[in-house]
Amino acid sequence: MRMSSDFFITRKEVPKDENTISSKLLLKSGMIFKNDNGIYTYLPMGLKLLENIKRIIRNEMIKSCSAEEILMPSLVSANIFEDSERDSTFNSEIFSIKGRDNKEYSLCATHEELFTMLVKNKIDSYKDLHFTLFQISNKFRDEVKTKYGLVRKKEFYMADAYSFDADEGGLDISYDKMYLAFNNIFNRMGINAIVCNSDPMSMNGTSSEEFQVVCDYGDNEIVKCNSCSYCTNIEYATSYDKYKREENKLFEKSIVKVKSIDELNIDKSSILKSVIIKVNDNYKMILLKGDSEINVYKLYKLFKTTNIEFPNDYELEKIGTCLGFIGPISSTMEIIADNEVKSMSNAVCGANKKGFYYINVNPGIDFKISKYSDIKLFDENSLCPRCKSKAKILHGVEVGQIFKLDTNYSKKYDLKYTDETNEEQYVYMGSYGIGLDRCIDAIVETHHDEKGIIWPMSVAPYKVAIIIINVNDREAYKYGKKLYEKLNSLNIDTILDDRHDTVGVKFNDMDLIGVPIRITIGQKFQSGFVEFKLRTEDNSMDVELNSILNKILNEIENYVVWKEESYGRK
Repeated sequence: MRMSSDFFITRKEVPKDENTISSKLLLKSGMIFKNDNGIYTYLPMGLKLLENIKRIIRNEMIKSCSAEEILMPSLVSANIFEDSERDSTFNSEIFSIKGRDNKEYSLCATHEELFTMLVKNKIDSYKDLHFTLFQISNKFRDEVKTKYGLVRKKEFYMADAYSFDADEGGLDISYDKMYLAFNNIFNRMGINAIVCNSDPMSMNGTSSEEFQVVCDYGDNEIVKCNSCSYCTNIEYATSYDKYKREENKLFEKSIVKVKSIDELNIDKSSILKSVIIKVNDNYKMILLKGDSEINVYKLYKLFKTTNIEFPNDYELEKIGTCLGFIGPISSTMEIIADNEVKSMSNAVCGANKKGFYYINVNPGIDFKISKYSDIKLFDENSLCPRCKSKAKILHGVEVGQIFKLDTNYSKKYDLKYTDETNEEQYVYMGSYGIGLDRCIDAIVETHHDEKGIIWPMSVAPYKVAIIIINVNDREAYKYGKKLYEKLNSLNIDTILDDRHDTVGVKFNDMDLIGVPIRITIGQKFQSGFVEFKLRTEDNSMDVELNSILNKILNEIENYVVWKEESYGRK
């Protein structure tokens, strides 16, 4: 890349609605351009970055998992997701299109269904198993929260792989191989990912793990125990049931009239929070302590449906209550209480009438509870379910997720094989995905300083930047151009900054775009030296002209994680 002639944009200002460090730096450095909320263009430098990430993924998929690459369409018939019953899981997140023949189409957010349908054409006998297929393609999701830059794109890049095995043992082996491959991929990218358990329900799986990168602007919350290895997405996190009712004196309930519950001057933990939900059009009441929040994903699991709604004010009025004053006394609904409620006595709850509350309410005495369950969102007061210790709640960006699908999709699509005894069996499947845009975001979030991005060598769009201070110096320009051409001939992507700009502008741009190695041809060139500087270090050094090529090659070979790729040096 020659800065004087190639397409290159840097910006001082970014859109005001970009609130993450990564999206601001990617826009400022000219890696991406924002077209609309959740919609971005990869500019030349950003596209090279994306291709470097694709190359790492391809290499590891083939090397570690013997996977073969294909490319699926993103436009599919809408009934594919209806057949797998995942249209209700995605709800309004799937983009729908009507063709000129009035046929309904969808833009894929994932491809489990299509891969299952494809391999039906191959699998007949146990001899046809095992194998793994993968693709790197664009996918679509009508995201509501598009404020996280590349993390929440409406059109995004994903590497998704699928394994097909004869039995559960084979699936376990495939899963473990992919787990190791994901670790290798992220290590090679310079991503420090932690693995946490997650809910497999979104993919109709039986178990799942996420690869999360901890950072301040992560769109996920992770529960990580301070003492043991327990680590899970907060949506999936359970807590130790420490809530046993103490032997307190129980008082008789009574009703009081107040303008606000604040007038009662009681601790939130003494309030019985009552929430009405509608499950498949049936009203149910959920009870929690006043300082706890509902984990809606636990409700999906408890009721085995995602068709759960929260009634509006009009609906609440029709069933005889009002927001802020809902309570379980005399309720005819099924009541499900969080395990915390077991410990409550002499509590306060709404009286289903505006301005009125019951005091000294005792669960199980003043009203009947149908079921206790862990339905609260893990919070700072919760304890680890394994070791009963405190846990941290961290923000993270999910860069990858792996699932054991078991035979769930095979049964839906009748994907069978004939075993050694000539009996028909269902195929065991695994699903594995890496978000490429999310990887870029996570790298920037964890590799930057006040000057700009600090790309790891393995993914950097350009490894070396050669800056010519005085482009009118013919000898300096000639040397810089020769070094530039030599490095590119060795497959080392290099920038030649031959612009008629000040040295400050050139240095600032190279720091902003995060080039790992900077070579400056300046005043000491006539004495036989150029300046060598790493983006990760503050200090530079002078290197002789006849030694600079070896210095660059040594630095790259020491830094690049994968050793099997040659940069032309014998």
